[in-house]
Amino acid sequence: MSEFEKIILKIINKKPKSKAEFDDIRRKVCNSLKIPQVSNRNLLQSYQNLVKKKRVKADKQLEFFMRKAGIRTLSGVVIVTSLTKPYACPGKCIYCPSEARMPKSYLSSEPAAARALNLAFDPYQQMVKRIDMLKKSSHPTDKIEYIIKGGSWNFYPLKYQYWFILESFRACNNLTRSKKQKKYPQTSTLKNLQTNLEKEQNYNDKKAKHKIIGLTLETRPDLVTPESIFHMRQMGCTRIELGLQAPDDKILELTKRGHTVQQFKDAMHLLRQAGFKVDLHFMPDLPGSNAKHDVEMYKMLFSDPGFKPDMIKIYPCTVIKSAPLYKWIKAGKYKPYSEKKLFEALIEMKSATPGYCRISRLIRDIPTPDIEAGNMITNLREYLNSEMKKRGLKCECLRCREVGHVSKLASTQISKLIPKLFVDKYETTGGDEYFLSFEDSERQVVFAFLRLRIPYSTSDILNSKLPEIKDSAFIRELHTYGQLLDVGKQDKKSSQHKGMGKKLVLEAEKIAKKNGFEKLAVISGVGVRGYYRKLKYRKQGTYMVKTSQN
Repeated sequence: MSEFEKIILKIINKKPKSKAEFDDIRRKVCNSLKIPQVSNRNLLQSYQNLVKKKRVKADKQLEFFMRKAGIRTLSGVVIVTSLTKPYACPGKCIYCPSEARMPKSYLSSEPAAARALNLAFDPYQQMVKRIDMLKKSSHPTDKIEYIIKGGSWNFYPLKYQYWFILESFRACNNLTRSKKQKKYPQTSTLKNLQTNLEKEQNYNDKKAKHKIIGLTLETRPDLVTPESIFHMRQMGCTRIELGLQAPDDKILELTKRGHTVQQFKDAMHLLRQAGFKVDLHFMPDLPGSNAKHDVEMYKMLFSDPGFKPDMIKIYPCTVIKSAPLYKWIKAGKYKPYSEKKLFEALIEMKSATPGYCRISRLIRDIPTPDIEAGNMITNLREYLNSEMKKRGLKCECLRCREVGHVSKLASTQISKLIPKLFVDKYETTGGDEYFLSFEDSERQVVFAFLRLRIPYSTSDILNSKLPEIKDSAFIRELHTYGQLLDVGKQDKKSSQHKGMGKKLVLEAEKIAKKNGFEKLAVISGVGVRGYYRKLKYRKQGTYMVKTSQN
């Protein structure tokens, strides 16, 4: 028996009931054996060997304690990120680093970027390797939220865009197929790439064990057009990461962002009219701003109907040597505000975030040695949450309230909480948004939610490209939180697969009908079309659609 197997057996005998208790027992066992602390990954592999040998019984809770990053599947899906190849970018942003062998704004020292570079930015290999790594860490991988990063997506050649996503779907599908599909050549015609992508999407929808249930692309607002929206829908995209950085034209001009605030609002409106979710990027501490103005701008994002994002990434400006801003620092033209001011500004921002929005990130994964100036606290979110708790402050954003995170941080007994339906309505440009959610009575824990859009009118310019959405209301997002379960499996302690999603859809249908809409379109990820078929939605174009006749 190996040393690691002895350790895991001792831990199992102690019957840890929480992740903290597991870590404490592991530390004590290692100390008692007078050996260095061992990684969870080594323990997990040893545990899996013992299960195969039938020395111990499989224990899902124990596997969760040993996961390298258990938080990855707490939101109900597993996230896989791939990077596109280095390519030109229309932006000249002064804060953006440029490394010749990397896509614009990314550094080879960032974890996801380093993986992509080692695999020559091959989409197939990036997907396969990531799934394999997650499986070895005991993460379920049947529901994949796929995020493609790199340069500005819509600036890449259209054929490359289709090929990259086609190869990503092929990678997921080949993990199921007995006869593997060969690599699709980049030299194929656009029509062939589109035809083959549709075939791979259909296989992923109906047969694959690793389903891509959502696809996120990263782009610039000045590249969002009805034409680009059409192609992104053909590719299966459901969410857009859209860089704004600052809702102030003077700051945008000073930092050479290359677009205006109004262009961002126009892009946001077009995307919403097509049912997309939008993850807005906001960058405090830019030249031309200060802590007070940053807080004012952030609050405006949730008062101006032209913004009100579904998600937001707050990236405090950091200065990298390869960015033009580094020269400004050296010349004394720019100085970041103090760590204390940034910290206080971020607390105000978190406190001002409404419950329908998710703060998906607070910093970039830029290693500290690469940062010449700006924020260097790598665990900034944890630090902020700890300080807010001391002050009696709370962040109401979705991420801080989702059941997986709350139960992990506060040891909440999920089984004792009774989900209650809440319906919140807010105005945006071109339509009303309804945020439907199942939460506890105090609204501190979110189990599931749905985003419904009731447009004031449909866009003729979009209807010509996407006729299936004419005269339709939209389900823009449906999400059930909790530890990810494999499709078809049940777990009494998990909030998934409890029927809350179906109840939210039925409630959305009632609201749409009450507002005069007989037609409801879902911007469904390819891998969840089957779920909506069970609810009598039918595929029309790239959407799942239900009418009163269905």
